[in-house]
Amino acid sequence: MVKFLKPFLIFVVMYHLFVTVIWYGVLGWAYPEIPALGRDAIWLFFFAIVLINNFRTIKTYLKTWKRPWITLIIILLFGVGVSLLKGKWIYDIFVGIKYGLIYLFIFLSSTFLGRIFTEKNTNKFLKFLKYLLITTLIVWFLRQGLKFIRPGLFLKIGYGPFNDFVFGVKPPIYYLTWYKWTPRRQGIFSWPNNYGYFLIAFLPAVMFFFKQKYEAIKKLMINNKKTIINISVALLWILAIVLTLSRTAFIGGIVGLAVINIQRIRKHKKIAIGIWVILLAGLVGLSILKWDSTIGHIQAKFGSIKYVIDQPSGYGLGTSGPAVHFNGTILPENYYIQLMLDIGTIGFFLRAVIILQITRWARKIQKVFKTLKANANIQTIYLIRTWLNIWRVSLLVMGMFLHVFEDSMVNYLFFVSWWILMWYLSTYIDKKLPKGS
Repeated sequence: MVKFLKPFLIFVVMYHLFVTVIWYGVLGWAYPEIPALGRDAIWLFFFAIVLINNFRTIKTYLKTWKRPWITLIIILLFGVGVSLLKGKWIYDIFVGIKYGLIYLFIFLSSTFLGRIFTEKNTNKFLKFLKYLLITTLIVWFLRQGLKFIRPGLFLKIGYGPFNDFVFGVKPPIYYLTWYKWTPRRQGIFSWPNNYGYFLIAFLPAVMFFFKQKYEAIKKLMINNKKTIINISVALLWILAIVLTLSRTAFIGGIVGLAVINIQRIRKHKKIAIGIWVILLAGLVGLSILKWDSTIGHIQAKFGSIKYVIDQPSGYGLGTSGPAVHFNGTILPENYYIQLMLDIGTIGFFLRAVIILQITRWARKIQKVFKTLKANANIQTIYLIRTWLNIWRVSLLVMGMFLHVFEDSMVNYLFFVSWWILMWYLSTYIDKKLPKGS
């Protein structure tokens, strides 16, 4: 299983380059939906094989995870039912699931993978994840440097000229923002906001992998390679967030860093206030520079609320959000409103039920680990899971300003990693706790 999982996640990281260079550049094809469906089919096939090979564990697994799966099935049936009543085509239903609900399947299927992981391959996976993250960042900066030196090369291998986002055509070498057509960087992902989503999703994990004590920074020595590496990676990661020129990523970064450094903020209040004032000033400045876009986002949100009030039962999957690049008609610039437009307020409530069900198990793990004596490796796995969990706070805020689940690449990378750890830990405490606990 691990032998497949690692190459699949590498493929996911490189997916945009693969589609651009091979699909657009070499083959000259359009319709990027085809390779996207192929990627999702690979995951479904892999999950099916894992289920078949571990059939005997399904019954035990469902004792814990029966309710979230049942809730997901109800959400899908309800969403499809609403869509058919509203006259939606099957194509629209697939689009709506992709941009609003598929991440729920990704992380629930990953819980089963975590159920059959062992301590040894979990540790190997974490080491792999650490190097995958830093490699993705470094490759982005190297690729960015090559863009400055040889921009014409990118036009030859499948990229288009400076432009805004247009679905189904060659992705531009740089995306352009509103202020004087300023170029925005998208890393090796399909869009600057998606790259920002990736950077924020893994910001807590990177801070954990490359953590550095404040006192050690003051004593920085040139020959202390570990300290230099840790500080460099953290700064590069934050710099990459800034270079996306994504206001939502900026907001998510501020929230994430605040949660990560909550103890330091309490200890050094004056310094913290100064730092947050600077960060907020940067956010306000960016919003002013992109004023037309800022106003457009605000108007889209309030305008979309009216649609929800007019039709609380929803308009059917594929109506809103990134679906506007297909047959959708409403761009709410808000993930929560997008859900209510697609599957109604009832569907939105059911989605909240799944999150509460999952949160319940997360809290159980946290409660148990306060008293459970685990070895150092298990404690490390628990800490990394805890730091990844910090991202949920950023997500709640980012969802107010962005369709945070539109990029399947990031959904696979983050939710597969997060939930393998979560449910490996749930398996561990099941083994350690006495029956009836």
